Amino acid sequence: MTTHSPLDGLLEVCDQLRALHDNAARGAIPSEDTLRRTRERVAELGPQAFELLPGIQNQPLAESLNSHELLVLALLFHRRVSGTSDALPGTTLIGLLLRAGVPRSEALRLLGPNASLRKESWMMAEITRNGLDPLDGFFLPTTASLALFWPQQDKAEKGESQPSAEAGNDTPVENTAPIVDPKLTPYSSEQEYLWDLYAWRQACLKRAATLFDVDPDQPQHPQAMELREQARRCWVGIRQRLSLTPESRDFGLEKLAADFRLGPNHVLVVTHMLFAEILDAELYLSPMECLRLVADRREAAFTMRSLLAPKSRLRREGIVLSEGEDSAKILAVPLSLADWVVERVLAGLGRSPKWSQQDLEDFLAGESGR
Repeated sequence: MTTHSPLDGLLEVCDQLRALHDNAARGAIPSEDTLRRTRERVAELGPQAFELLPGIQNQPLAESLNSHELLVLALLFHRRVSGTSDALPGTTLIGLLLRAGVPRSEALRLLGPNASLRKESWMMAEITRNGLDPLDGFFLPTTASLALFWPQQDKAEKGESQPSAEAGNDTPVENTAPIVDPKLTPYSSEQEYLWDLYAWRQACLKRAATLFDVDPDQPQHPQAMELREQARRCWVGIRQRLSLTPESRDFGLEKLAADFRLGPNHVLVVTHMLFAEILDAELYLSPMECLRLVADRREAAFTMRSLLAPKSRLRREGIVLSEGEDSAKILAVPLSLADWVVERVLAGLGRSPKWSQQDLEDFLAGESGR
């Protein structure tokens, strides 16, 4: 006989909040009764779920967290359990809290730079350069916050190769940003940074192949989780190396992202189109190809259509251009990267990219050997 654990109940509430948010993004208006019942379930989480979770009981420091703070961490945990390891955008997190009945001003305070969750290292935040904190931020749970909901996660996340506290230590990780691998070094050149972006793009292509180049009725590809994590590590490694590189703010793509407040998905689309044009001589790409590249799970291809919609940031700012707007099926219209974007991204490399054929062959040989 199966039992309904406090964790199951908590994740069900997070499922409801996510469904409400996704429906709202598609223009649906929830009924007052649906909102009321969902918010009642959220209000019951304190005595019925949070206090009964074994991870909460095992960490005395968690006693200082209020129900709204625990809800933020629960939403971040729910995203990980749902198979998505990417950071949660600040606007999405605020939207989820709003559906839970948390006022916008309170949601901004919970996620802001002075929030206890960030100061006490329960979650990590990366704010887009020149962006508005926390609206232009991306949030990830720390190992300590994951352990509140699934205690075994603490050991699994740290791994044997990383320095960690002794078993049973209740202290949260004392970092408000991802722990930087000591083996990582600053970028020696902007060219090296671009090659790292190329490796990230290749990892995402492999991930997309395992998700979409198979029969949907078949079980998930055995390597799907591994390739999803590999793509995530590539992106995290790039951000960590940039944080070690003082001059990285002058890199072409970094300046572009800062000026237009581009998030990771935007950057991945630009990166993919850039290398498709330069290395593959493909000037036009299918929008669906780009969406599948960004998706880290199959169902994400359905929810990310707005990324390349006519009024999306990339299209609105003229970063990505369409071959024509006559088609009634907008995602059938081929897209290209604007010339001014290519020139701006490559400006720091001179008038043309300094990649010799031998450099390219050596790099690709190294990638195939991994």
